[in-house]
Parts: sequence; structure tokens; C-alpha cells
Amino acid sequence: MKIRVDNLATEVTEDDLRTLFELFGAVAAATIDPRRRWGQIDMPSKAAAREAIDMLNGQNLKGLDMVVQEMADRPSSRPRGRPRRGRRR
Repeated sequence: MKIRVDNLATEVTEDDLRTLFELFGAVAAATIDPRRRWGQIDMPSKAAAREAIDMLNGQNLKGLDMVVQEMADRPSSRPRGRPRRGRRR
């Protein structure tokens, strides 16, 4: 299950996130987007991921309260239906 962690302090590292989430179970991957300051955690166990979300949402990490939630599935970028023909108006 993929988890999104928002509102991360600039000092938080991928190792910090991995260590924190490993308290609840195995972590397959932990990444941080340095420009937007959010992280993504991938946990193979859904039960462990849900427990981590419940326990860590709103908790303070290095001065900021994290927002921890399940990542939403991305909609497919494939257009549906028949392709358009001609000029668009």
C-alpha cells in the first residue's frame, strides 16, 4: 500500500521516514520530493500501513505535524470512447 506524507520539515530525510514507518512493519520504499516536501512510503502489508496511518497522522516530526494518508490511485491518462475527428471548437 502506498502512503503519502505531507507537511514534512526540510530536515526530514528518507532514512528518517523509513525508520519511523518500520516501527509498524516492512517498508519496501521511502522517497521524498525535495521541492514540494512530501514523501511516499510503500508498505507491502495493508494492515501495517493502515496502522501506521492511524498512529502517525497529525504527529510531530522535527517541528511540523505530518499529514499521513493513503495515496489515491491516479486516473488513467488514456482517453475513453471514440477518438475525435476534425477541428476542436
